[in-house]
Amino acid sequence: MIFFNAKAKHKVKESTQTKRVIAFSLHRKNAWLLWLCQCLNIAVIALELSTWLLAIISVLLAWQAFLLHNNKKQASIKAVHQNHQLRKHLDNQLQNQQNKPFTTHVSSILLTVFAVLGCIVIAIKANQVGILASMVHLLCFSYVLKAFELKNRRDFYQLFLLGLFVLASALIFRQNLTSSLITLALLIINLAVLLQLFTPVRSFFTHIKVIIMLLAQSVLLAVVLFLVFPRLSPFWQVPLTQSAETGLSDRVKPGDIANLSRSSALAFRADFGQQAVPPYSQLYWRAMVLENFDGKQWTRNKLTAKNKRVLAVNSIDTSVTALSYQITVEPSFQRYLFTLAPAISDQENKTVISHDDYTVSSEKTITQAKSYQLTSYLSAPLTFALSKENRLANLYYPQGSNPKLEQLALQLQHNYPNVQARAQAVLARINTQSFSYTLQPPLLINNSLDQFFFETQAGFCVHYASAFTFIMRASGIPARLVTGYLGGEYNGTNNILGSTGQWSSQGHLSIYQYDAHAWSEIWVAGKGWLRIDPTSAVDPQRINSGWSRQLLQEQSLLNQELFSLYQLKNIAWLNTLRLQFDALDYQWTRWVIGFTRKQQTDVFKRWFGHRASWKTALILTLSLLVSVAIILFSIDFFNRPKRATVPLKKWQLWYQKALTLLANYGLEKPAAMTVTDFTQQVQAHYPRLAIAFSRLSASYNRLCYQSLSTSEQAELLLVMQQQYHDFVHLVKSDNHKAS
Repeated sequence: MIFFNAKAKHKVKESTQTKRVIAFSLHRKNAWLLWLCQCLNIAVIALELSTWLLAIISVLLAWQAFLLHNNKKQASIKAVHQNHQLRKHLDNQLQNQQNKPFTTHVSSILLTVFAVLGCIVIAIKANQVGILASMVHLLCFSYVLKAFELKNRRDFYQLFLLGLFVLASALIFRQNLTSSLITLALLIINLAVLLQLFTPVRSFFTHIKVIIMLLAQSVLLAVVLFLVFPRLSPFWQVPLTQSAETGLSDRVKPGDIANLSRSSALAFRADFGQQAVPPYSQLYWRAMVLENFDGKQWTRNKLTAKNKRVLAVNSIDTSVTALSYQITVEPSFQRYLFTLAPAISDQENKTVISHDDYTVSSEKTITQAKSYQLTSYLSAPLTFALSKENRLANLYYPQGSNPKLEQLALQLQHNYPNVQARAQAVLARINTQSFSYTLQPPLLINNSLDQFFFETQAGFCVHYASAFTFIMRASGIPARLVTGYLGGEYNGTNNILGSTGQWSSQGHLSIYQYDAHAWSEIWVAGKGWLRIDPTSAVDPQRINSGWSRQLLQEQSLLNQELFSLYQLKNIAWLNTLRLQFDALDYQWTRWVIGFTRKQQTDVFKRWFGHRASWKTALILTLSLLVSVAIILFSIDFFNRPKRATVPLKKWQLWYQKALTLLANYGLEKPAAMTVTDFTQQVQAHYPRLAIAFSRLSASYNRLCYQSLSTSEQAELLLVMQQQYHDFVHLVKSDNHKAS
């Protein structure tokens, strides 16, 4: 007896273990959905991955697809391989299933070797791509590799969580409305794949509807938490990566900005509120001032960049017209910001730093959308004193680096003693000779400015600004190179420039990477730094209204993106949709991505007055109760049994039509009355119709309640059809006689 109990317990234990193993079985349909989900998750972050890692991931995904297509063995059968009878039973049971569980298991030794080699390669490349990119590389690599060892539910959950981390990592680099919507769609797909595991009977699209409904039910609580919950600073700083840096660089050589101008990526937006947007020719968005030149490239003066301009208000003539505006900059993983110099930053914004060269920068690296307020005085000169150190720095040039330009500078210095006349002479030379403005300048040997100015004479803005600044320095005039952006695309109710060259309607400016520009500044005694843009001498349209048609064609041909921005601009209705979506994306960036603690406090004060803990708790409680009520109502509504609408059969339809004719006579059949009892009432009230209606009712009862063969049913249908027509004819004739 004891032996029997022990044996029974052993069988129960073995059966329990078997059930645990069999409980996780990923069918082929679910497996392909999981594989597709992995491909989509990797695709959303593919731009941040190195080419070699994308190649490895592609091979791994193709390997998974091969295993899914060819693997015929069952994972649950392998788990109970020792029990022959149970295995045979499971074989017979699984053969009757349409969707068969599968496995993508490979050798654990092979996986280990592959994982170790991959980690070694990622570690070796870490110095090139940066810490952040290395972490993302490791995450994506482990995410794809984990799919080869789905042995139980725990492995599936780990793979699912890795997918969510991949989606979250994509938001580090891009947080605009398009990327957010794509990430939300992929989140819904990931959750639907998880739900498919638990309820495989339902279709995948049904699960998507369920997830969308659940997310919709939580919107109210999410919005309240977004507005009310205190916005805390991050507890850690996201490590930087050089591959993530976008936009201008603090090292510029001829050709750099021309390459940047091939990109249609958004750089920043500017909102002037109720004020008119300045003319295009005044929209010089200052980013960096480059004062050091080694003969090949321009770099920033580190001392000037570090010096904060403490007396910013005193150094600017604030008696001229002020222009206030808000800038929302996209993540660039750099620190420089943009301004229309000279400008004063908002005193409440401690994260915006002003420098001696009239540039502004962020206190921290810009890893997400950042908004800041500025007030510019466009007609005020840059009149801070030029120190001896700054004068020497802005007069320095490598002796003998460009001998032809040095000789030209000496001639100009002799012929034009006046500083501004000397600068105009250089611009006149550029304007009268065969210089051309192009995005495809010829390659220069060692970035030689001599070769550009005297031989090729074809270049972009930085070519002309570099050569002009060099000539000014060589002729004894302090000069420096400034990089930033010029102009922008107006998005508002009126996209046409007025007669004054201004946009008078409300809207915002979108400044893209192809608007990148470089110009020069020269020092004139008594006037300070004056902006001189040599591009105006070779391509005036670029300065006054934007790119010429030739440059637009070059940009469209050189653009490496699938859908070029200018290709959309050429189609009217697509351009209208693009502008509308851009306006929507701007509001998303401004009020969601760029929602700061100050904005949160202002909104709370505007709606609820002074902020108090009990108000916050009350709002959270009410929103939670409303959300729960919505969820309960949704559950009750969607789970309520729905009445199936079964179409009437022919004999039922004939009988219902007969009842309708009798109802017109004033005799209606109660729902609870039987067919036989109603026939007696018809006989009592309308004897002329009783015989015909009795025959029709008898046939109706037989078709409804008697078991008839197919042939008998067909014959009776013909009889009842004739009876129905006879009854209708009798009713009409009786009605005619009565009338």
